[in-house]
Amino acid sequence: MIKTELRSLYGRDMLVEAVIEHSLLTDGWIVEFRHSRGGLVPLTDINGVERSFGDIDSATENALDIGFNQVRIIDED
Repeated sequence: MIKTELRSLYGRDMLVEAVIEHSLLTDGWIVEFRHSRGGLVPLTDINGVERSFGDIDSATENALDIGFNQVRIIDED
């Protein structure tokens, strides 16, 4: 989902957590949001392609931009 859609879900208390983890497709970080009904919703571009960020700081900034005050980072090396 794009940012505006995610902000709308957040505003309706439908997103409960922001999660950042390594992308399986690129050498970067992705942002996902845990939905109140279960499952993860990824941050995507307008074409539905998962957004990937080159560093944790950029990914965190995008997660916080949705409305969260904190994010969980999964760094499994």
